[in-house]
Amino acid sequence: MNPRTTGAYVGRLWHHPVKSMMGEEVGEVLIGPGGVVGDRAYGFLDVETGKVVSAKRPKRYSALMQCRARFLSAPRPDAPVPPIEVTFPDGAVVRDDPSELTRRVSALLGRDVRLLTSAPEGASAELALPGIEGVEPGAMRSLFRDEDGEQIRDFNVGMAAPGTLLDIGALHVLAARTLGGLAAEYPAGDWDPRRLRPNILIDDGGELGEEDDWLGCRLNIGAAVVVHVVMPVPRCVMTTLAQPGLPRDLGVLKTIARVGRKQVPSLGEAVCAGSYAEVVRPGVVRTGDPVDLQRVEPREHALAGMIQKLTEGRAGPAQTVTE
Repeated sequence: MNPRTTGAYVGRLWHHPVKSMMGEEVGEVLIGPGGVVGDRAYGFLDVETGKVVSAKRPKRYSALMQCRARFLSAPRPDAPVPPIEVTFPDGAVVRDDPSELTRRVSALLGRDVRLLTSAPEGASAELALPGIEGVEPGAMRSLFRDEDGEQIRDFNVGMAAPGTLLDIGALHVLAARTLGGLAAEYPAGDWDPRRLRPNILIDDGGELGEEDDWLGCRLNIGAAVVVHVVMPVPRCVMTTLAQPGLPRDLGVLKTIARVGRKQVPSLGEAVCAGSYAEVVRPGVVRTGDPVDLQRVEPREHALAGMIQKLTEGRAGPAQTVTE
């Protein structure tokens, strides 16, 4: 379907077949109760540490961002995860071969890894502070520890969608207007939306207002899908990392920190761009689908509760996963 020229519409769509690898732009996605079907369907476990591999710890794992992954068939709910093809930085291509994929990722990272298609119980990953002046976590700084020259903290994987390899929110939406505002603040940066890794890029045509105004509202997308916007997306060092077609750029996160500080439930002030949403009614979303904003009574959402438990320590420390 061709994009509309008036009104708000879905401009672009992505799913990310492998956690921390480059996403795949597609013409349509299937939205299930836990977000885009197939999003972060695959990932890796660091055998030594028992942690889910994430480029949020860049000194160890950022090389994954240089890999491109795509599905060989469309992912479907209640069906086995489809096979994938991965292109490595040296041009090598691994197609539907889990053993070879695992071997090559281990060689790329210099660490033994195991392929995952779901998060083991109690799974956690690691987040590193970016080490960029002006980008600080505020009161959350005490949660980080010194390790191998990085400031690290653990976080639970699949907070909003247990068992998945998603980090926090089930669905990530982003307004083209938000990117435009950031580009105006930092024209030298390349504000390709892939840096922020959304599922849905919405071109609002000036009709939906600022993205901050979407919080607590519903977005009606296409003929069937309804999502509820629940919180801004806290940004991390991954926005600055190089990936195919995009150079490393610390100015991206500096700019978001300068203009995008927001209050996030249970986290306090955070550096944000984009929005997390929960799925109210699943269905198919296609590029060009109309998007309407519906103001509704704010509702309690599972994500805020999980974050609150994590930050207050009631959930206990994140556990490592063993073989």
